[in-house]
Amino acid sequence: MSVAGRIKQGGKILASGCLFSILGLGGLLVSTLIVPLVKLTCRDALKRQQRGRRLIHLFFKAFVWAMEATGILSLEVEGLLEARELAGKLILANHPGYLDVVLIISVLGESACVVKKGVYNNPFFGGLVRMAGHVPNLDPEDVLARGAEVLAKGNSLIVFPEGTRSHQGKPLHFQRGAAHLALGSRAPIVPLIVTCDPPLLEKGAKWYDIPVRTCRYRIHAQAPLAFDLPGIERLTQCQAARVLTRELEGHFNKEVNESNDHAH
Repeated sequence: MSVAGRIKQGGKILASGCLFSILGLGGLLVSTLIVPLVKLTCRDALKRQQRGRRLIHLFFKAFVWAMEATGILSLEVEGLLEARELAGKLILANHPGYLDVVLIISVLGESACVVKKGVYNNPFFGGLVRMAGHVPNLDPEDVLARGAEVLAKGNSLIVFPEGTRSHQGKPLHFQRGAAHLALGSRAPIVPLIVTCDPPLLEKGAKWYDIPVRTCRYRIHAQAPLAFDLPGIERLTQCQAARVLTRELEGHFNKEVNESNDHAH
């Protein structure tokens, strides 16, 4: 790498460190100061959830704007439906990088999300995440029940079927939880095809592993899926989930590969 390239990368690493510090500190302040205030002044649980999701949306939107302003990434969104059109839909996304959930919520402010236990109990964002009514991935049965409840109330729900970040260059492997949730709730499935070139904070990367070139993040929202799966209604829940998971994997692998080929 040239001297100019090293200086440019160093500047991006410094900016990244500052922004992640601000993100963590901001989350802590919101969770410890604003969340208790909202709880005191708003008795309606639904309104508290809406305000929580709005706060997270605005916070993440500002963070993404700063990441774009510093040249760390650029974000392109294609085919996204209006919030009212996403009501009651299950939004499935592949997971190439650490920032996927931040980017998706920055453009989908009203959606709930299935989050990891570490995020739900996080001292920085946990209070805000809980107030927003996001679904903790603590127990499979609880996730299915709470996820179905979120969808039945007319909310959209974001799920990463892989359960963790993808391995760069390898086929996607989905867990069956998303299929169980789709079958149990009968919610339409909206795929989000997420790609980033060059990779940014992929699995195994550290916060300072920032490429010199601006990462082009692309979120392509597709039309709700309509799989032709004859006889699936005669299968047991586990068998049907296995079949649907296989179909979802095939669809996402095909679309992600095509999107990556197009990007190159």
